Amino acid sequence: MHFTMLSRGRVYGLFRDLEGVQACTARLLTLGLAGQSVQMLMGEDGVTCLDVDGGRHGVWARMLRLMQGATDERAHVQRYVQALSWGEILLSVNVADQPGQLPEVAQAFREAGAHFVNHYGVWVVEPICA
Repeated sequence: MHFTMLSRGRVYGLFRDLEGVQACTARLLTLGLAGQSVQMLMGEDGVTCLDVDGGRHGVWARMLRLMQGATDERAHVQRYVQALSWGEILLSVNVADQPGQLPEVAQAFREAGAHFVNHYGVWVVEPICA
């Protein structure tokens, strides 16, 4: 499940088309990020994965989503869900094991035309680009 304490250390960003996603992922591959490090969410399947109210993932997830209501994270999840319903694509990259690569990952998102890009660390959300 995305946006839990277990998914810290990830960068999430929205793309309006697949060309932007392809440009970003090509750059991420040159940085050595592949496989489970990079995830793409699209359409209704993406909305289901984000599980905005936590209902699909049990009591713990519902409680977490309620607590996130007091933070920016809840609004971010809702914004990502809304963008997915409009046909945008959400790309997620795990940088938890390689925090030194965050500036390069952020640059890859920027250069590929991503918007609403954020790094979700432990106890902090760092906006990367609007």
